[in-house]
Amino acid sequence: MLELTLLLIAPATGGALLYRLWSTRAPRAQHAGLAVGQIPLALRRRRAMAVRREVVHG
Repeated sequence: MLELTLLLIAPATGGALLYRLWSTRAPRAQHAGLAVGQIPLALRRRRAMAVRREVVHG
């Protein structure tokens, strides 16, 4: 009887926990407050360029 009770309660408890986590998550940013034509900072940053080494021709 105890096993049957646990089988019935466990999914409800798990579902309630998932709902609680989902409903209290931080909202996604809809926009970053950029003007038209501005490039987001994350996209604007350039990767470090490769250092060119002088090739010694001999």
